[in-house]
Amino acid sequence: MTEPGGHFLDYLIETTVYFKKKFKIIWFLNKNCNLRDSYVPNGAEIKKIIVSNNFRRKKNKFLYFSEELFFFIKNFCDIFYFILLYFKKKKLKIFLKTLASNYFIIPRYFKSFYFEVINCKLDKNDHIFVQSCRRKDISCIYFFSNIESSFPKIHLRVFFPPRKKFKSFFFYLSKIEKFITKKKIFLYTEHGYKYELISKEMNAKQFLHKAIPIFSFSQRSFNDLHLTIGFVGQARKDKGFHLLPDLISRLEKKKINLNYLIQFTSTSDMKYYEDQIFNMAKSNTRIKIINKYCDYKEYRDILKKIDIMPILHDVKHLTIGNSSIIYSCITHEIPVVIPDNCLHLKKILTFKSYEEANDLENFIDKIILISNNFNFYLKEAKRLAINFKDTINDSALIKNLN
Repeated sequence: MTEPGGHFLDYLIETTVYFKKKFKIIWFLNKNCNLRDSYVPNGAEIKKIIVSNNFRRKKNKFLYFSEELFFFIKNFCDIFYFILLYFKKKKLKIFLKTLASNYFIIPRYFKSFYFEVINCKLDKNDHIFVQSCRRKDISCIYFFSNIESSFPKIHLRVFFPPRKKFKSFFFYLSKIEKFITKKKIFLYTEHGYKYELISKEMNAKQFLHKAIPIFSFSQRSFNDLHLTIGFVGQARKDKGFHLLPDLISRLEKKKINLNYLIQFTSTSDMKYYEDQIFNMAKSNTRIKIINKYCDYKEYRDILKKIDIMPILHDVKHLTIGNSSIIYSCITHEIPVVIPDNCLHLKKILTFKSYEEANDLENFIDKIILISNNFNFYLKEAKRLAINFKDTINDSALIKNLN
């Protein structure tokens, strides 16, 4: 990441908070990463070392391909550099063999990563945790682990479903599987689609661990007469942002005096719906809008004010993607309304802190049902949070990192 946004920095902070009493923690960040004024926990030493593209293909194809050409030329220079280095280290043969297996391409992150691991004097008693392992990350890990005979325990968490293509995530997974079976590299992903997708490609699928991310928790009480309905995240169609104006309008017609707290970061294709919500807020003081990215602490302060969260996401997005919003609700004891037939979420929501809805009108009915019986759903949400916390503490990820 080059700036704060989404759940990437959040997960990094959560892991740091959980382990900072046990370990000295170092963040390896993008060289161009600008955290601005975002919250960084005490005890995190930041090293900006990872070299990546400055330009994105979708935003500027010419500059992107110009930069890719530069990296292509640089690759040949780096090959000669490493030939000299590994000749001195008496590792030239394994380097050339590894290079050939990777079609004579040195992974983009390898050089900076390699020297920083050496500079930090990390050894086999230390841990390297890749929060969101994608193709460039796993290619770097393959190169590093294949050349070095002794290295820290490496933990790879797959956040996004890998794609099958040339030199994909799965290409490198097959090459590091020998280290996974020896428990020198550990692989994790969530239950459901991603787990099934990856396990099908592994010979030693028993070494793929099911693990949810690490979270902090917040207890809530119910003292307010007016419940607050919430939305958090990017203004995107697959997150159901376009349904919010109609949802609020229909709930208002029910005359039950709900409050609304809507935090979002803007996207160009949702401006029409953003304008609708802003116009509604002008005449309704119970609608509060926070139109900006919120850092770790701000985001959690918002969650503490939300009593019911309708999950308006597209079902496919929830199934194939990730369930971060659900995790936020569980850890902050927020009852939810989820889309009907979302089996993956129902496996997570093991207590009756939720209702299901199959269309917008049904969402409204279920929100009203929860609001009329809020003490019951809150009690179930608290039971779920306790169970969820135990699951995290007992997970393979926590055990292996300890």
